[in-house]
Formats: sequence, C-alpha cells, structure tokens
Amino acid sequence: MWSGEGNPLTAAAAKMSGANASKEQAQKSFFGMVDNVASCLRKYSVPLAGKKEGEEGAEGAPIEVQDQQVDGQAATQPAENFNQPPEDVNQTIEELEIPELPVEPELPPDVIYMHDGQIAFKILTAEYIDRAVVLLCNHFFKDEPLGKALYLESPREVDHWLSKVLPHMIAHGMSLMAIDESPEGDGRLVGVAINSVKLKGAVGGPDDFLNWIDPQKDPKMYRIISFLSHLAEDIDFYGNYSVDKFFNFEMLNVDKTYGGRGLASMMVEQSLNLARKHNFRLCLVETTGIFSAKIFSRHGFKTIREVSYGSLRENGKLLFPNTGIHTSARVSIKLLQ
Repeated sequence: MWSGEGNPLTAAAAKMSGANASKEQAQKSFFGMVDNVASCLRKYSVPLAGKKEGEEGAEGAPIEVQDQQVDGQAATQPAENFNQPPEDVNQTIEELEIPELPVEPELPPDVIYMHDGQIAFKILTAEYIDRAVVLLCNHFFKDEPLGKALYLESPREVDHWLSKVLPHMIAHGMSLMAIDESPEGDGRLVGVAINSVKLKGAVGGPDDFLNWIDPQKDPKMYRIISFLSHLAEDIDFYGNYSVDKFFNFEMLNVDKTYGGRGLASMMVEQSLNLARKHNFRLCLVETTGIFSAKIFSRHGFKTIREVSYGSLRENGKLLFPNTGIHTSARVSIKLLQ
C-alpha cells in the first residue's frame, strides 16, 4: 500500500498536464515576439533600389544602378558599361603628343668616352707622344714610390729613354689619353694609360723598357725596371690561363691638378672595355704603390703575388729604402668574360 502522497498515477498525470500548458504558453510568447520584429522591419526598412518583385537579392541576379544624378539629371547605366571610357577620351589619347626622350649626342669618331662633356678619352696617338712624355716626367716618375725611394731625378733621368720606347708601346693601339676639351682646358693632355700587348713566345722587343735603359748611365731606373721585369717572370700566364696573349697595364697617370675626379679609374675602365673589344681574356698589372693597387682592386683585379720591399736587399742594404706607406709590389690579374 502507498501512503502519505496519495495516488502516484494521478499525481504524475497532473504534472504532465501542467508542463504541456507551460510549453504552449512559451511558444505563443516566442512567436508573438517574432511577429513583432517582422512588423517593425516591414514598417521601417527601405526597399533596395532597382530590386524587382520576385527577383533574387544580392547574389546571382544582375543589378542595375538607377537614379544616379549626373548634372542634375537621372541616369540609368548598366554596371558593365562603367569600364568603357567615353568616346571623346579615346580621341583625346590619340591626339595627345608624347614628348620625345632626350637623345644622347653622338661622340666624335675618335672619342671612345666623354666625361662631364669636357674630358674626352681617346686612343693615344703619335702626335701626342711629346706631351705624354712631359706629363709622365712631371706627374708620374716624380711620385712613383720606387723612383722617390732612389731619389730619381725626372725628367733628367727619364725623358731621353722614355721618348724612345713610348712610340713602340702605343703602336699596339691599346693606350689611352684624356684630353680636356673645355674652353678653359684648350685641348690639354691630362692623363694617360700606357698599355701593351704580350704575345706567347715573343721575346723582348722595342716595346721593352730594358732595351732602352743603359745600366751605366741610368742605374736608378735600371734597378727599378729590372726588379719589375723579374717580379713575375716565373709565372706562366699563357699556360695557367690558357691564353696566347694578354693585355698589360704599363703606366697609369693623371695630372695632379685634375686629381680627385676619378679620371684614373675611368681610364682603367675604358682600357678594360678596349681589351674586351679586342678579345683579350687576361689583363695584368704590376703596382708599386697602395693607391694604384686600390684602383685596380676596385675594378676586380686579384693579387696573385706580393713582394715586400723590406725583403729586397743587396749586400745587406735595402734595394728600395724609404718607400713610406708603400710597402710592397703586387702582381694582379683580371679575367674578362
């Protein structure tokens, strides 16, 4: 017998009846709220422009833009036409005059490079030999480290043999000169790059310094040239680099009053261009000072041998004393593509 709570079936039925009534009331309240929201939306929302009854909304259906005010008038234009320029625009483009780009003036036939419209770089020719000798005597040999170390007197100990060897060197057609063609310069020779060609199997010819320097009359110059001649004589450039000729930088010099303009570097660059033009694959230079070594290094030359001046002695005495900041001679090469 169940006691204390009355009939359990009757109580359960009563609970279920109450729960269903509460559920129905909640549903009526929810749907009533939804109806109120929908009513507000219908009342206060604005129809989409151009949307027709039964037409899809944002996705899928093409939409026309209507009632755009252009100069105070309504205009209707499909969106796809917005990418097409008006006819008068095309006409304007056709009539537009395109300015011509400035044309670089052509160089005279004998000029291979012009710097700043004033300094002309040309092949050094025979008519300039005397001026080249004067330039080298006054601005090269007086400052060359080994000549200064031996107190070389230039031009007295230089010009007589230099004027004889130079014509043979420039006969190769590889030497350059820089001419100041400005009104103030008046055709002045301001720089030279003396370059020669070395051929496989060739022995010393008239373009060899030693053939023109007398060891008795010019002992200082003979010592310098002898040292440089032996600096790389044991290196087989032809076999090591598979070439039958190479481009040799002999002397590089710029008038002191034209220093600081980068003319020496320009002459190296133009000499390299000349070497490429004549199909040289190997270029060689022997430098005796740090400044010339830096110039060639900037142009991609690699040092393959360096000899310290402090290691060069004869009978216990330095061959080249007092070289100052210039401490070594270098053999450097550059391979051309």
